Amino acid sequence: MLLVMKNKTMFFSHSLLNISRNVALFCSLLFYFGQMANAQPVTLDPTFGENGIATIPKMQIEFLDFDKSGNIIAVGTSMGTIHEWPLTIVKTNADGIIDLSFGTDGVVKVLEYRIGFPLGLKITNENKILIYGNFYDDPQNQKKILMQFNEDGSVDESFGEHGKIILHLAMGYVANLENDDFMLIGSPTRAISKYNYRGEMDENFGEHGTVTLTDSTTYAIYVHCIKILRDGSIIVAGIDILNRDDTELICIKLDPTGNLITGFANNGVWKMNVMVDPFPDFVEVLRDVVEESNGDLVFVGKAWGGFICSLNSDGILNQDFGTDGFFYYGAPSAYAQQILQNGNKYIIGGDHENIVSVNQDGTLDNFFNNTGSFVCDGGYRFWDWKLQGTNKLILGGNSIARLSIPHNSITSYQKPDDTFIVFPNPAKDYLYFNAERSFEVIDVLGKTVLKSERAMQSINVSHLKAGIYFIKFENRQVRKFVKE
Repeated sequence: MLLVMKNKTMFFSHSLLNISRNVALFCSLLFYFGQMANAQPVTLDPTFGENGIATIPKMQIEFLDFDKSGNIIAVGTSMGTIHEWPLTIVKTNADGIIDLSFGTDGVVKVLEYRIGFPLGLKITNENKILIYGNFYDDPQNQKKILMQFNEDGSVDESFGEHGKIILHLAMGYVANLENDDFMLIGSPTRAISKYNYRGEMDENFGEHGTVTLTDSTTYAIYVHCIKILRDGSIIVAGIDILNRDDTELICIKLDPTGNLITGFANNGVWKMNVMVDPFPDFVEVLRDVVEESNGDLVFVGKAWGGFICSLNSDGILNQDFGTDGFFYYGAPSAYAQQILQNGNKYIIGGDHENIVSVNQDGTLDNFFNNTGSFVCDGGYRFWDWKLQGTNKLILGGNSIARLSIPHNSITSYQKPDDTFIVFPNPAKDYLYFNAERSFEVIDVLGKTVLKSERAMQSINVSHLKAGIYFIKFENRQVRKFVKE
């Protein structure tokens, strides 16, 4: 599949949006904008896949992540007939080359169920592929299932019963699998549940494993987003549907056992009505959130178009951000569904094709792609994305694409030094990190013996001589380890 990526912005006039796709004009625009001293373009990375694209025929990718070796794991559905959309997994290396040793020629299809729709993906500490999804024997028989696969794509027979665990859960369309010990599942029926990875509910969470997300008088949450904060507390966000004729933005904060943290916002609940008559048919919703290093929360969503807004750690709207706490972009029909934290900037993904960069103060980042935004053209759409290192963005949609983005505007959030770990130490064959990093390994004489500009979560040190080494990471953190 050939993608044509072009520079255009939602903030230009309607006439510019309809500009000809003439290749010569496109190239001349790139050259002109490329001369701007304080701006840099976003482009397809030609070193990835084939001219920036790893084509996966007839597949819609819903989630992607990196395994411990930096390979890309993409999960979605194969597009067949209306009643045949099997769960599908694809593995490529870090540069978009399909791993033919994985499954069958790089692809695994779960044909046991006619429809398999993933709702969550996790690469475990053992480098297994864990998927939570919605599966159908037929259109009327739905099951919520955890499935686990080995690194080569085979079913992990040690997990559950022949690699799967069926959850006794009627509804559950929003999942958070970030924690290694448990997962949180949100339901449009105004509830959130906590399970371990054996499929058992945590009876100490809420009432027998479930927290009801309404008090029946002041709020009722239709869940779109669940976020586990660094202190273990939980943000649940989406739409307040208590008054269905006049919905509101809403988020609540729970402690690890599911109780409202009353010191947050108004007794644990933040609500705001930003859309009132005469626009009753427009939906206002919070879709995703990141936590700043100081505990502030930055949300994206939809209302009057896509928006980004900021709350401080106590749940008070940050009036210094954007205009009265909000930065809006795009047409009224536009929306934002994802956010990535990029140092002191944010990248927003909207409408499954638009990418917008915003400064920390809630203003448009014109350094990004010369205009602050980038649009995937040629029919390409993405449903998930991940930063790869400091200047690459992986998109998963009707294929896998990699964009080159301005490196000095993109830095992933770095955890404090005391939480960054290398293990095992001493190491014999492999050294692992608890987060992806680019790195440089230096011996005691100051000589670089290993180096990677690509973010990885493990390295092969088996060929190194026994002794003491230092590993320096992209943010200048340094760790010492012993090679056995």
